[in-house]
Amino acid sequence: MRIAVCVKQIPDPTTVKFNIVTGQLDNARYIIDPVDEAALSEAIKQRDKNGGKVVAISLGPPDTEEVLRTCLKMGADEAIHLRDQAFSDLDISSTAIVIARLLSKGKYDIVLCGKESTDEGNGFLGAGIAEELGLPLVTSTTRIDIFTDTNSALVRRRVKGGDREVVETPLPAVFTVDSILSSPVYPRLRTILAGLKKSITRLDAGTPGIDLQSIQPAMASLGISQPKPRLKKTAAMDSSLSAQERMKLLMSGGVQQKKSSTVEKSPKEAAAEIIHFLIDNGILTKEQ
Repeated sequence: MRIAVCVKQIPDPTTVKFNIVTGQLDNARYIIDPVDEAALSEAIKQRDKNGGKVVAISLGPPDTEEVLRTCLKMGADEAIHLRDQAFSDLDISSTAIVIARLLSKGKYDIVLCGKESTDEGNGFLGAGIAEELGLPLVTSTTRIDIFTDTNSALVRRRVKGGDREVVETPLPAVFTVDSILSSPVYPRLRTILAGLKKSITRLDAGTPGIDLQSIQPAMASLGISQPKPRLKKTAAMDSSLSAQERMKLLMSGGVQQKKSSTVEKSPKEAAAEIIHFLIDNGILTKEQ
């Protein structure tokens, strides 16, 4: 069984800062996207259980190799780096097509991607790969059970409201994974040392089958900016109020306290008074 994992490098959110003056990132240190790390951890566990190979794939600048090296040290068998200046202007749709064309030559049984990247959060890559390859797609995956005898998978996925949906799909298939899919893999020292010795395959835009000239961008990024600050709503003061009442209103943030009454009687008398109140305010009728 061959498992491909698409990984991405992102700025470390614990150290990076956005410089408003220059419009650039300061103190940027790049790490593997945590959701991709969960996908890679799951791939390694599935390989250890069912056999096969795990191949980490990433498209990006030269320093992306640090992330791929991390994948090899975690236990990935191979790493492929799509590296070319011609790739720098690709939009997410074109990126998905390039990776899909590479995957089509490897005969992979499973393709794993994060459900959305932590930095940009567009969530398109897995869907774009599945569309280009004509493969089944299961999103927001939280558990994968592989059945090699039937060449299928039973998958649990997160749906709205925190519910889980159980899906069965034939393989090969594409899965976009939730970060809770798998806990991180903590490799042994010998695995880390072996990962340091493994080579990373570098491919460029001239690789047979990629054919970058035939790919038309579907979108363009016009810019990145910080969100505009939201102004707090201020309450208009009622001029008929006294100075003391207006001061209390200002101190409470413009929120007027609603009038309320407390019923302190025996349970029977309190219930009767509450019922009378509901009838008087039209909430209940006497017939009820």
